[in-house]
Amino acid sequence: MFANLNGTRLYFDVEGSGYVPAGERMKHRPVLIAVHGGPGSDHSDFKPWLTPLADHMQIIYLDQRCNGQSERVDPATCSMEQLADDIEALRLYLGLGRIHLLGHSFGGMVAQVFATRYPDSLDKLLLVNTAPSKEFYPDALEFAKRIAAPEQLAAIPELFEGRITDEESLIRWWDINYSLYFYRHDEKLMLETGNRPIGCLEIANYTFKHFMPHYDVRPLLPSVRTATLIVAARHDWITPVSQAEEMHRLLPNAQLALFEESGHMPFIEEQEAFIERVLAFVSADEERETR
Repeated sequence: MFANLNGTRLYFDVEGSGYVPAGERMKHRPVLIAVHGGPGSDHSDFKPWLTPLADHMQIIYLDQRCNGQSERVDPATCSMEQLADDIEALRLYLGLGRIHLLGHSFGGMVAQVFATRYPDSLDKLLLVNTAPSKEFYPDALEFAKRIAAPEQLAAIPELFEGRITDEESLIRWWDINYSLYFYRHDEKLMLETGNRPIGCLEIANYTFKHFMPHYDVRPLLPSVRTATLIVAARHDWITPVSQAEEMHRLLPNAQLALFEESGHMPFIEEQEAFIERVLAFVSADEERETR
């Protein structure tokens, strides 16, 4: 499905019912908007891994502008603030009340920006393997020195400094480095998940070159009162546990869940435990004590 919002055409997909029969009445379910990582990926990163949540809530998957099946626009319009504004525009377009917002990796950065701009639109916030500032990159390079092969270490800066020259080079980069994102190296799984997204080199390069060097929401996070679940993974090299701990320190109403046998995507590698933890968080009472 598509929606024309904020001057661009955004793709979104819906999984699960907003209302379900419950005896003589229809029961309303919460809505979770899932925001993918990247930049330059799409919502297929989450499928089918989040599907079990659809038994308990309605999931709306969004392809960010310039990503996936959404319209390719001037990458200069794809700031994190604009991406957050697009989520709010979609929420209003669909006539939704307060939502749960799940952001993974780069999507988690956008979700943090959203939380600082639209706190009244949020019910609960889920930050999955992400970071509060550009400082994730030095930590990631230090982590990579411990686990990466020389070829991988040499290639890493090409993507994260916006220096991939063409699609062929981008494919080669992922062929070299995709295994770093997993704790267990399942070749079939990596082949399938790596090839599903509709990539966009232009937005990847532009974001890492122009937006990421200025990204830092740390000064704003103490003002975010939304109940937040921070997910981290022991073997995540690109957004290491240190980044989750920083968000946990700064967010006044947050809890931290650490997955010991996952890389960058615990919703894949420890799916059952991930789903259980998310459901426990979103179904808990709204009133929480502030740390």
